[in-house]
Amino acid sequence: MSSGDNVFEVLFKLLTSICKMIVDGVRKAEDVAKYIQRVNDDPNFMAVLNRPAQASVNTDVPVDGWAAEWQRFFKEVFGITVDLSSVQIPDDHGGGFGWVVFVVKELTYNRVYAKCREMFTSSSHYGDDLDKVIIKEKEERTAEMGPYAVRFRNRVEPDDENKSISAIMLAERQIQNITLLEAMLLELWYYWRTGGGHLNFVNWGMCPGSRDRYGYVPCVCRYDDGFRVFYCSPSGASGRIRSRSAVRLPLNPSVL
Repeated sequence: MSSGDNVFEVLFKLLTSICKMIVDGVRKAEDVAKYIQRVNDDPNFMAVLNRPAQASVNTDVPVDGWAAEWQRFFKEVFGITVDLSSVQIPDDHGGGFGWVVFVVKELTYNRVYAKCREMFTSSSHYGDDLDKVIIKEKEERTAEMGPYAVRFRNRVEPDDENKSISAIMLAERQIQNITLLEAMLLELWYYWRTGGGHLNFVNWGMCPGSRDRYGYVPCVCRYDDGFRVFYCSPSGASGRIRSRSAVRLPLNPSVL
C-alpha cells in the first residue's frame, strides 16, 4: 500500500471482496468470522500476522522411530546421551495423537527453560528458577523413577476438544493433560524438527498436569514474537486457554 492510498477505502474494498468470496463459496463465513474476532479481541494480533513462515518439515512418525528421534534430539539439543534402543512405541492407530514426547530424569525445569532461552526469545512470569516454583508433588508425571513417553495430538494449537474447560473440570473428568515440562520439551522439539517452527500462536496452552506453589496452573504461548511461560487460575475457563490431552505410553522395563 503506497502512502497516497486512502486506508479506509482499501479496507472497504477488502471487506467487500471478502464478502463476495463468502457468497461465492470461496471462503467459509465461520472461518472469516473467527479471524476477524481475533483482530477485534487481541491487541497483539499483529504478532500472529507477522510470524515467520514455518519450515515445511514432515512431523509425522520418524522413519527410524520415535525413540531414535528423541535420542538425536537429546544429544543435539542438550548434549545428553540416552539409550532408548530397546523402546518400542505402539502405533497411534488413528487416534489423532501423532506426536510423542520423551522425558528423562536429567532434564530439570531450569535446564529445559534455560535451553528455551538459548534457542529462541523466551520469558517467564516465574523468572528463571522454575524448579523452585513448580511443585513436583503436584505433577501428573515425573521422570524421577525413570524415563517415560507421552503422546499428544499433532497440532500447532492446543486441543479444540478442551476449549473452555478449566483445569478443575479436566481433573473431574479424569483427563490426563500436558505438564509444563512436557510443553517446553514439545516446543523445543518442534523448533528443532522444523528448523524454526513454534507452537501456540493463536491460543494459550494450559498445562493442568502441573501446579505452581501458589496453586495456579502454568501456561505457555507465543507472545510478542517470543515463547512465554505464565499462569492461569485452575477454575478459569476460556475459549483461548486450552490444554493438550496426554496419553502416557508404557515403556519396556529395561529402560525404567
